[in-house]
Amino acid sequence: MPDINLIQGRKRNKTASLALSFFISLVFLLVYPAQALSASGDGMAQNSDGPRGGVVLVLSGGGTRGFAHIGVLKVLEEEDIPIAGIVGTSIGAVIGGLYASGYDAGEILQMVLDTDIMGLLADAGTRLRTDAGNHRPAGETLSPVRIDFNKKMKVVGPLGLLPASSLVSFLTKYTGHIHTTDFDSLSVPFACVATDLSTGEAVVLRRGNLASSIRASASIPGVLEPWPLNGKLLVDGGLAANLPVEIAKGIFPGYPVVAVNLSRLSTPKPAESFNSVVDVMMQTIDIMTLENIKRNEAQADLLIYPDVASYSMLDSKGYDDIYERGYEAAREAAGDLVALSGKSPLSTALSVLDEDRRVVRAVKVEGLSERAARDIEKRYSGWIGKLYDVNEVNSAIGRLSRREEVATVDANVQPVGGSSEDDVEVVFSIEKRPPYELAFDGYTTNMHGHRWLEVALNARDLASMGDAASVVGRYGENEWALSTRYFTPLINGSQWGFALGMRRDKMTPLGMEEYALERYFARAVYYKERDDSRLGIGVVGQHANAGEGDDGYDYGPYLYYSSDTLDNMLMPSSGYSFSAQAWWNAHGIWVTRTRLTSYVPFADNTHFVIDFGLETGDRENMALRALLGDQEELYSLSRHPFAGDQAAWAKIGVGKNFSHSWWGAIRGEIFAGYGMVMDNWSVTDDAWEAGLALSIPGQFLNGRILALYGNHGEFTIGYTLGVPNWQNSHVP
Repeated sequence: MPDINLIQGRKRNKTASLALSFFISLVFLLVYPAQALSASGDGMAQNSDGPRGGVVLVLSGGGTRGFAHIGVLKVLEEEDIPIAGIVGTSIGAVIGGLYASGYDAGEILQMVLDTDIMGLLADAGTRLRTDAGNHRPAGETLSPVRIDFNKKMKVVGPLGLLPASSLVSFLTKYTGHIHTTDFDSLSVPFACVATDLSTGEAVVLRRGNLASSIRASASIPGVLEPWPLNGKLLVDGGLAANLPVEIAKGIFPGYPVVAVNLSRLSTPKPAESFNSVVDVMMQTIDIMTLENIKRNEAQADLLIYPDVASYSMLDSKGYDDIYERGYEAAREAAGDLVALSGKSPLSTALSVLDEDRRVVRAVKVEGLSERAARDIEKRYSGWIGKLYDVNEVNSAIGRLSRREEVATVDANVQPVGGSSEDDVEVVFSIEKRPPYELAFDGYTTNMHGHRWLEVALNARDLASMGDAASVVGRYGENEWALSTRYFTPLINGSQWGFALGMRRDKMTPLGMEEYALERYFARAVYYKERDDSRLGIGVVGQHANAGEGDDGYDYGPYLYYSSDTLDNMLMPSSGYSFSAQAWWNAHGIWVTRTRLTSYVPFADNTHFVIDFGLETGDRENMALRALLGDQEELYSLSRHPFAGDQAAWAKIGVGKNFSHSWWGAIRGEIFAGYGMVMDNWSVTDDAWEAGLALSIPGQFLNGRILALYGNHGEFTIGYTLGVPNWQNSHVP
């Protein structure tokens, strides 16, 4: 690895220059033995040819107001002021970590403007995605009420309103190019601060997985779930050190510290800036830690106060203006910044660990049972004896994170005890989801009679480590259901799933008498999963009782496929969701259901919605007939659906988010739909509808108000509340 000086100077190729650099390094190490500061990479803001000074930047927490930090970084770039190091807390850790990883201020700003920040916090993790027919174990549920239990049935959570797994995915995406676990070896030496929830002490993170460390620092108490790391449960660093000047001086002795403080309590915040419980919570934390903040302010060599008090802690807009306010505050202090930079000690080309030469000598797993850990260690035993490859480790983290029993995965690389630093062991730290989860959910509407309350008990690690089971009970005005599912551990993308269930539904298709259908079914399916897709092949059997001679048993082979790239399940704006089921039964009939929903963004907070699907069955068999409208394919038909051998529909719409926050959004939509049913592929009836919808999608309140008109119904004002998980498909 080539020598690179602290301010990212260009390589010196002449022998004399190398000798001089080596001599200066020895002198510096004698004067400042406490820290061996280093950097690597092609810095955006630091491109001086010779040794020169720099400043250490301290970036405070402050929610989305922290985008002002980007403006400060921009001024430092324009003034060509080297950054000797960055220490950040919460949003300061996010911005500082991205900058230290090699992005410049303009790239980070564009990243912010192009990203649905509120969607990251509201969470769009893959665990939240459901697929037709409950073909995967329950992960993080969408239930508004959830209680977690440990093995002794003691309540242990949830520990935050939002898991924010999407935030981790975002950070991993933009820091995946990092090939080091030593933050001193980043383009700019970096450290972030979290708080140990057990002791209240500040935890300074300088090694490990960069994305995981940043996520720990940004764990807003009560809002985002705490982050387990290195055997500790960590929350937002603002509790212990929201302005970590003292910490920065300890890490970078002798360097002037420039602190950017977003929480200036001496300037009262306007009442209108408190817009949510998060604002009140964070202001309370600032007040409680006021003395700590004042003590750290006094030790800073220069304080910068961006004028962002009028903004909320979690604002959904105005990011470009917040950036400008940070830029203006730093521009006013540009003269002082330049002067401070000249007072810094000369930077040198210090030796750092050449991580490209490290050889893996062991792979270990912490947090799982001995057997489960041994299985994972065996799977990655092929790394032993080879050079450490950060891309391989990141891929392994992604695969392990998809296991349903896993809440978080982190990986650390550390020297093997008693050996050279070139010999390392990879240690996976895994935090498991609670073994038991009780979830309550429901759905109601005034447009049809399918309303229900539901309770689910989810359990993990029953027969073997990594398996999962659930029992779900549902009761409603026109239906009841009871089902149980069991899934073997997901190993190399493969697992078995078994389901048993019974349910009863009342139906009144248009032009037909009301009937009640009772169904008892069993399913065994082998699944293969890859990236966003899941394929299942198995067998399904059922006994249906609808009266009038429709009693009987059916069984036969079954095929399932789903693919989901939605950016957010509850508030999607891009991507698609596709599912298909096909069952060949003893009646010699293909019973299928296929649906594709796609979201295409085309303007700011605006998107097209395209939805279409197809069902096939047997109109004469009450248990197998295809129905149009029973799952709100067309709202106007949901009370009296059409019945046929086949049913097809298509809907288009334009949606726009008028407001967006961490709790959800306010979304408007104009839509139109057309559907038809067929007997032996000849159209027997069709319908169309058009309308407006105002929805509030979110994890805590998912409601919708609709105004629509259809050619088979009158003008209707309707509402829905909850996230429907339909179980009335004619496919078992």
